[in-house]
Amino acid sequence: MKRCRLLSVALVIATSPCFFGTLAFAATGWQEDTFPPPNGGRLVFSITDDGNPACASYDAASCLWGQTMSQIDFNRVRPLVCGAAHRRLYGVTGFEDPNHWCNLALRERSAQTAPVTPPPAPAAPPPPAGGYRMSAWSGWNRAAGVQYRYRVGWDPANSNAANTVDAIYEVRNPAARPWSGAARSANCAQNTLAGSTDVALAPGQTKEVRVRSPNCGNARNPDIRPDVIRAGKFD
Repeated sequence: MKRCRLLSVALVIATSPCFFGTLAFAATGWQEDTFPPPNGGRLVFSITDDGNPACASYDAASCLWGQTMSQIDFNRVRPLVCGAAHRRLYGVTGFEDPNHWCNLALRERSAQTAPVTPPPAPAAPPPPAGGYRMSAWSGWNRAAGVQYRYRVGWDPANSNAANTVDAIYEVRNPAARPWSGAARSANCAQNTLAGSTDVALAPGQTKEVRVRSPNCGNARNPDIRPDVIRAGKFD
């Protein structure tokens, strides 16, 4: 993909079918690129403050495929944002298909903000009998503008392991702005908040945090209810 120059723009989106209420949209820079099928062609896009890609659109529903930045009237732009807004319109977030422009644009931004990405940590080797153990990492998930994965740490010999374990998170900020929020654990049956640890990330930063969590499995095969939220948002 050939990338063109950036164009700094600030937009405020009025209410549209993609949003409930009025949502402020601040794009730090527009760029254009050529994407492969299934959504092939030239496209002008940016990354929102939440870390989600957004394509240039006049109706917040249809990307302006085939148009360059010089052909677009940015005073009329109401972007279509990947993620929840995209799902409300089309039933998918845009991140399910690795070749969808939402995924490719996010990958390109992540490469710009964090050009040197360490390889994924290998799965924890089988531990010896007794002693502290850690499960393998989960796959990467997306929530509240960040990417995260998690695993469980516990000591089967500890009589309390059947009740509580360590929820170990690795949280990554792919956006170009600082991010703050919390990694949380939930009670197994009621799904109410059980524990929380604050997280603050610089652009492109990845950090590991731990939260004490109820064990929703057992001492031999523990399980947790993971959750990550942005600061100021409560569920």
